[in-house]
Amino acid sequence: MGFAKVAPSPGEIAIRMPLIVPRCPSGSPSLRLSLVVLSIGVASHFLLYLDSVVDNLLPAALPFFLSVYKKKEDAELAWELMVSARIYGLAVGCFLAIIISMKSGRKFPVILGTILDVIGVLFTLLTVYIPAGVAAAILGRFINGIGQGIVQTAGSVMLAELPPLRKRGTALASLTMWACVGELAGMLISVEGFLGNATHWHWAMGVPLFLLVPALVILIRAPESPRYLYLNNKESEARKAMLYYQNIADAKLSTEEILNELVELRDSCDENHNGKKHVKKPTNLTELVTDRMRDGQFVRPLLIALFVQSFVHLDDWLWISYSTQIFENSGLQAAPAQIASLLMALPQAGISIALLFCFHHFSRRSLLIVPTIVSSIIGLIAIIGSHYRNILGFSIMSTLPVLASLDLVVAAISGESAYAIVPELFLPDDIILGTAAVGIAQNIFGGILTNFLLTALNSAGTAKVLVPFVLMNIVYAIVNYKYVPETADKTPQ
Repeated sequence: MGFAKVAPSPGEIAIRMPLIVPRCPSGSPSLRLSLVVLSIGVASHFLLYLDSVVDNLLPAALPFFLSVYKKKEDAELAWELMVSARIYGLAVGCFLAIIISMKSGRKFPVILGTILDVIGVLFTLLTVYIPAGVAAAILGRFINGIGQGIVQTAGSVMLAELPPLRKRGTALASLTMWACVGELAGMLISVEGFLGNATHWHWAMGVPLFLLVPALVILIRAPESPRYLYLNNKESEARKAMLYYQNIADAKLSTEEILNELVELRDSCDENHNGKKHVKKPTNLTELVTDRMRDGQFVRPLLIALFVQSFVHLDDWLWISYSTQIFENSGLQAAPAQIASLLMALPQAGISIALLFCFHHFSRRSLLIVPTIVSSIIGLIAIIGSHYRNILGFSIMSTLPVLASLDLVVAAISGESAYAIVPELFLPDDIILGTAAVGIAQNIFGGILTNFLLTALNSAGTAKVLVPFVLMNIVYAIVNYKYVPETADKTPQ
């Protein structure tokens, strides 16, 4: 077999490109790639199911919590702690992903995170069966959050590295699809006719096991990211892994892309370090963060990514977390409000799945900016409707579930674009650190926001809460239009 070799400077890695591609493993690489992509989505963003399901479970779970805590205030406080534990676990998981990935590549963190996902769910199933069941549930949700944070960070990098360039955006956008499906499934399962009742409510938190276990098996059998293997001079393993995920033609193009990245990174490194050919890589997290924060090639995309991903979920935080309460405040009874929350999430899930089949036909910027503008218009209609409740003979507030559903649809579209853009902004060596930093910031922000939202909704009303959301969406669209680059089919260099 012949090879094209990129000549290294002292201390650099030599990567050889195969001129004759080795025999492709049996089976369809597209199917294998799809299964791994879907499994990463299950172990990360589908677990938003666990946040969605608790939105409707409190009435069913309250009798049990009252039997433990006696006072309703203490019971609700324990429930709030259980709900928020997963959000803060997510931030911890994103941080741990940086440390683990520095030594262990992409695959190991994803598998470890998935195992933690499973352990966390199993802990929550103990809630009503052991004396310290509530504490076990709180710990379980925290562990589950850590697992999702690890998979979300390392898995996003794998999704950016495994597919051919033309399919990269679709793979990354699948994360938002899984988030929408998870949110819808949580609302469906928590309906009283399914598991949202006093007898079976705790089983609702165990449903993700049906997908997590097969996903774990698939991920264990899958090879490491070929890009990571190439960059670490494991050429033989990299070639086999590349053909596991891609057909021969795509594998050749992807290998050329990796080699070009190596050359450009080396040239950039030479230029930034005054001609020095060998640059010592950071050996610990402190050195890594300090080194990268001095480099504008990392700081600039980091600032953009922090803005893009942190604020794209504003509408989701509102509607998914507290839609039932909002609909009750607008005049619906408890049961219709619960059903309205479920129906609200149906179009979002459908659109997010359909968009995957045509995602590559649109620019990332248009999918990010246009839906945000539409969301601002929807918010304005809801605000006006709350002040002028009867226009043309009918109550605008009665259409609030419809407005919320439309808002979630456009949020899903912009969310798929945001999750594709963020990893694409960073240089290959910076993706783990960059996506982890963004994930930490997003989840801390979301945790703080959700802690105050319910109180704000009950005291100030939906209209006043929507005002800052609408204003932020307008700012979001303007800033993205001005500063966010188009990343589709482009390498970070």
